[in-house]
Amino acid sequence: MRPPVPSGLESAAVPEWPLLLRIAFRFCVTFFAITTLYLVIGHISTLVGFLIPSVIPLGERISDNVFLTAYGWATLQLFGANVQYPTIAGFFAYMVTVLLEAGLGTLVWSAFDHRRREYRRAHAWLRIYLRYLLAAVMLSYGMVKVIPGQFPPPSLIQLITPLGEFTRMRLLWLSMGASPAYSIFTGLCEVSGALLLFSRRTATLGALIVAASLSNVVALNFAYGVGVQLNSTVYLLMALTLLAPEARRLADVFILRPVASAGRHLSRDVWMRRSVTIAKLLVIFWMIGVYVREAYAVRSGGWPGPALYGIYDVEAFTRGGVELPRSDGGRWQRFVVAERDTAAVQMAAGPVERYRVRHDALARTLTLIPLEGRG
Repeated sequence: MRPPVPSGLESAAVPEWPLLLRIAFRFCVTFFAITTLYLVIGHISTLVGFLIPSVIPLGERISDNVFLTAYGWATLQLFGANVQYPTIAGFFAYMVTVLLEAGLGTLVWSAFDHRRREYRRAHAWLRIYLRYLLAAVMLSYGMVKVIPGQFPPPSLIQLITPLGEFTRMRLLWLSMGASPAYSIFTGLCEVSGALLLFSRRTATLGALIVAASLSNVVALNFAYGVGVQLNSTVYLLMALTLLAPEARRLADVFILRPVASAGRHLSRDVWMRRSVTIAKLLVIFWMIGVYVREAYAVRSGGWPGPALYGIYDVEAFTRGGVELPRSDGGRWQRFVVAERDTAAVQMAAGPVERYRVRHDALARTLTLIPLEGRG
């Protein structure tokens, strides 16, 4: 057996955490306690409910009535009753609320625990908590993509619904459902990252994969108005928190490590090396400038609106001198003049035919040239 270490020597062997690091740790623990404890209840009830189904509604009641109700009440007091959770305004309201609550909790914790000089053991438990909870979240999200269920293929009703009637979120769901292969690919990324989180040896790699996947998810949620911006942002913060202690090592690997000597310099001459560096910078800035200009040109002038730009309802349609009734399937229902000299005709029977259009303003005529393909 090892002889006991005197208390003075033991404390000296444990490095003291800087004050800001101790405060940051308290804030992180408080923040994730507020934003994730309801997830823990939900996942535990799901896992146990596989054997005891009655546990699932109990877990939902605890999660909703204890954690989410208190969180929602605080947001209501700060921002009023008009804040809707699924909106961008709701995201900022709930995020500000949790930041304020975490800040207040940190102040109270710091007042009662100001003598503590380090949180090594608590940090180890926090990492375990975040790893397993994030793995459970990513497994649940990933499996319904690997086994397609989250994004069903477009229904018959959706296939006949005009595109302009869909919300941005519905367009995202339909595009994912129309491509099961991509949905499965994104699910595999989420599942692989989750499985790697279960081992301390591969947790950093798993957190990197999950952080990359969640960055895309967060961007999609904000860009397409999916009403779970706060959830996905918290998940991303969990992954980044797991990566934070490894930030220096990752920077050493990807940025700060010495360049291999074989490719470091093409010449030993100082002036030659400087000339190569200057030439390299000129090429880089030239490439950036050219492609920025090209992209701007496409954005500003690539989609000019023609003089007759618009969607027209066809009130009368004559073919061969005979006006066709609205019930005739070959009658035009709508005529569209779009960008890039294109036009489309929606028939009364439903199909859309696409054309290249030539507009003669003097003769007041439009010439339609059929285009092959769909979309």
